Amino acid sequence: MVLPVSITLLFVVVYSTVVLLLSRGLKQLKKVSIGESVKPVPVTLVIPFRNEKVRLPVLVRDLLQQSYPEDQFEVIFINDHSEDGSKALLNSLLHRRSRFSCMDLPAGQSGKKEALLHGNSQVRTEWIIQTDADCRLGPHFIATHMAFLEEYPSDLVAGLVTTRNGSGGLLEIFERMDLLSLAGSGAGSFYYGRPLMCNGANLLYSKKLFFETRDFDPAGMTPSGDDMFLMIGARKLGRKMSFSTAREAMVETIPAQSLGSLITQRIRWGSKSVHYGITDIQLLAVVVAFTNVLLLFSPIWLLLDPELWPWLLSALVIKILADFKILYTITGCTGQRRILRLFLPVWLIYYFYLPVVLTGMLFRQSGWKGRRY
Repeated sequence: MVLPVSITLLFVVVYSTVVLLLSRGLKQLKKVSIGESVKPVPVTLVIPFRNEKVRLPVLVRDLLQQSYPEDQFEVIFINDHSEDGSKALLNSLLHRRSRFSCMDLPAGQSGKKEALLHGNSQVRTEWIIQTDADCRLGPHFIATHMAFLEEYPSDLVAGLVTTRNGSGGLLEIFERMDLLSLAGSGAGSFYYGRPLMCNGANLLYSKKLFFETRDFDPAGMTPSGDDMFLMIGARKLGRKMSFSTAREAMVETIPAQSLGSLITQRIRWGSKSVHYGITDIQLLAVVVAFTNVLLLFSPIWLLLDPELWPWLLSALVIKILADFKILYTITGCTGQRRILRLFLPVWLIYYFYLPVVLTGMLFRQSGWKGRRY
């Protein structure tokens, strides 16, 4: 039983080293605060939506309350064949607002990637901000993004994404910690000049970059991953990418309504990784998966050889500390450190949740908004 435990320890040390480096990178990221010195630059927000009738009114209200000069930004909504009356509602909300427009995705086209391609082709500005229809934006969202771009010129700027406060239940906290652990790791990787992940709910990029990276997106092979393949294309082209940790530029998404919908979302996110074609991103995914699976089997090694408990306990403590560190750092950025009081229960639940997600990635089709892929 020494060999399995040695392998477990090796993976835990490698995993924890990477996580601590990413946490360090996160703390070193450049910061910017919104101020009057921002030179207004025209920008267009592109927002695909499908069946978001309930959430569109609050998003439109957030957009109308932006502090950025009204004549310097436009908003394009792309309707992905909604069936709940979203388009009619949105048109009524946008009545006589010339800076806002809503267009339909043509027949025969569907999905977020097609919607973004269709919407971005209509953009008249050099810069695009991409977000989702189920997000909430602060009043300085656009202004802070553009201030960061002015101070740190980049081809792509990623921003913070977290979940909005809801009932405060265990599922909500679990989802937030899971999302923030990914967000923190992704953000920290930008510091080293080799971004590993980003979130399409909060991206600023040039129109030129978007169309330059289309050849790197296997749209016909995976319907999701618009954000990751844009980032990967930018990496391969050697473009400048940055991450803004400004809370004013953060977006909040609506928490999952059930454990099933959360698992389905994570399966969809994970299933695209085989198409990335970037060694360090795929290698990290393997290390994360193997580290967690090996620790999942640690009770078996203990039953077979109880004398191994000091080594397995050491592996467990090392990983717990690394996971806590990245969450402590990222929750400091988002202002949500209170959730860490449930860190240990969530950490334990994760080991029942992980096998379900991994199994789903291997054997189950992913789905989104009533569609199966």
